[in-house]
Parts: sequence; C-alpha cells; structure tokens
Amino acid sequence: MRVGVFDSGLGGLTTWLACTRYLPTAEYFFFADTAHAPYGDLTAEEVCQYTQAAYAYFLELGVDALVIACNTATSAAVLPLRQQARMPVIGIEPAIKVALQESEGEILLLATELTVRGSKLAQLLRDRDGGGRVRALACPGWMEIIEEQAPDWRVRAQAYWCEHIEPALGAAQALVLGCTHYCWLREEISAWSGGMAIYDGNDGVARQLYRLLLQREPDSISTARAPLSLHFTATAAAARKQAAAAELLRNAGVELRLLPLSSA
Repeated sequence: MRVGVFDSGLGGLTTWLACTRYLPTAEYFFFADTAHAPYGDLTAEEVCQYTQAAYAYFLELGVDALVIACNTATSAAVLPLRQQARMPVIGIEPAIKVALQESEGEILLLATELTVRGSKLAQLLRDRDGGGRVRALACPGWMEIIEEQAPDWRVRAQAYWCEHIEPALGAAQALVLGCTHYCWLREEISAWSGGMAIYDGNDGVARQLYRLLLQREPDSISTARAPLSLHFTATAAAARKQAAAAELLRNAGVELRLLPLSSA
C-alpha cells in the first residue's frame, strides 16, 4: 500500500505522522514543494498549478491515495484535482466541526492569508458555524519562521505570537490550527495561550485515509514509535530539508529512517 503526502514544506510531516498511527505498515512518499513555498502568499491559480505537478509526480509513483497535507493547497486545489484524479485524494481542512462540538465560546482560527480569504473556508464556516463562533486570523510570515528552521526559530515564533496573535485572542476559548506548520508548535502554543484547547485536522485526515483504503472504520491506532521510514522529496534545498525533517521528528521523539532522495 503506497501513500503520497504533499505539502509546500515540512508542515505536512505532522499529517504524515498522524497517518502512520492508523496505517503504520504503508509505504509513504512525501513531496515538499519548497521551491514555491509559502503557498499562502500565492494566488489560487498558482497553488492549483503546483498541486497538479505534485499529483503528476505521485501518479508516476503509482500511489494508492494522495494526502494533501496543506490547508492552503486543499482550499485552492482539492476540488478540481478530485475531478481528474485516478486515486482517492484526501485534503486537510481546519478542525472547525470538532472545535465547535468540544469547546464553548469563541474560537480563533489561525491560518495563512490564502486560506482565510478562500471560498472553501467561507463555505465551511457557512455550513458548520451558524452561530458565528469562529473568527479567522491570517498569520502571514509565521509559517516561514517554522519552515526556515533557523537555530532561533522557536524564539522567533514566540515573538511573532506575542506581537501578532496574542493581541488578537480577545474572548477566544479555543484555537484551531489551520496550517500544518503550526502543529510543530502545539505544545508551545498551549503554554503561550495559558492552556487553551487546541484543534487541528491531522487526525481527521488519517481516519479518512484509513476508511478509503481499507473500506472500514479504524478500530485502533498504533502507539508504538518504532523507527519510521519515509521517501522524502523536496523541489529545492532537498538535502537541507531532509536534515531539518529528521531533526524536527527527532525532537518530537520519532526516529526517522529517511530513504534515498528521489528527484521530482
């Protein structure tokens, strides 16, 4: 069983990790379009173009399913891609439904500019947030701090939080992480926010992948953290991105066996 996972950078590795908990024996291929990141600063047409290129790459690999582990790419490109795809395509979207069910009061959604202004989020809010509890906040530049993986990236990410996000919290009682890059800061965000409830869409993607591939509901998840294997491809700075991926996962307690780089 082969699964392709696509993101503009390293954020989608958090989605891949969720998928390994449900399908630990699958063979995973990760495609990071680092040459064109960040997607949040692009037009919807550009994101569609680059998502199509990633799809073509996975089509050649013969994957059984494609996971778009990027909220921005899902917002801009998943619907037209599904119309032509020869395999199941699972997109990620903000976990608004779960946040509304499990929390009370106002919810603050943190996402890229393109996700916030996109029609898919507007439709999602119309369908699920009749009470107007969700407020979206665009966070330009935050993804880039995380993606860059400079030695002081966590310090810079906290400075960004204090300057741009904390003043916008208002009466929010919960946070939804609408970019998979933000999930690398989940523990820090919990501390910075004083323990607010935090939601992201990774588990929902993993469960849907399981359903589509095995045609049944998942009944358990793997808690073992044995070394994980991953085919990793990046469209720019591939070796550096591979090293950064291994370091991120190592710090998260995951031993990663990165398989040889393949060219996109």
